[in-house]
Amino acid sequence: MFRAVLKDGSIITGRLLNLDQFTVQLFDSKERLLTLQRPDLREFSAIKSSMPSYRDKLTAQELSDLLAYLVSLKGQVKQ
Repeated sequence: MFRAVLKDGSIITGRLLNLDQFTVQLFDSKERLLTLQRPDLREFSAIKSSMPSYRDKLTAQELSDLLAYLVSLKGQVKQ
């Protein structure tokens, strides 16, 4: 997650899609794609995630199993 503060003081948070010399592209909380011009930004930074880190807590096999499970969910809609 990233946070952009515009020159007018408004704050936008979202997932980073693209970043170049001129623009920053974010998906906001409503999954809208926003393209922000760099000159319009007062501040742009990463936000520390509130999700706990599982680094070095899972074995290679557990990580592989978890990834296989997550990939298997692709495209399924639960009712």
